[in-house]
Amino acid sequence: MPLRADEVDIGLQFEPTELLYRRVSKDGVNSAGEFLPSELNTISFNKHIDSAPSVLRSAYSKPLDVIASDCAGEKDVSAWRVFAIAVDDLPTPVVAQDGRSFDFYPVHRPLPRCGAHSVISCCITGDKTRIYVVPPRSIKNALRTKLATSLKPVVIG
Repeated sequence: MPLRADEVDIGLQFEPTELLYRRVSKDGVNSAGEFLPSELNTISFNKHIDSAPSVLRSAYSKPLDVIASDCAGEKDVSAWRVFAIAVDDLPTPVVAQDGRSFDFYPVHRPLPRCGAHSVISCCITGDKTRIYVVPPRSIKNALRTKLATSLKPVVIG
């Protein structure tokens, strides 16, 4: 059972080797169990940080928690697969064609029944305050491509 928000320390810093787990629909995996880049079409960034791509941090979760109903918004994702990436392996910075550079990093955003819930946030490279920004389409596409090659399957069992 996933930890609840009141059971985690929101101030705990992410370690470079900490894993970030993401669930992937069974349609998002090929017959060899590899992640299909088209699955990342579901990754979005909107005006608010909570719309950034969601993940669970391994400091407060196990891979099985990613498909638990408490962390899946009550929908049945029990047949989905789990993939992971280390914090240090997040593709960053990503440079736009116009020369602007964007950093991606995890932010812990616990949900009441899913304390490990986090998002992959975005800011302008060099912004020491890390104010959330919505990346341009070209950066979103570059991130999707880079994540597709970086996410690794996790065996649950």
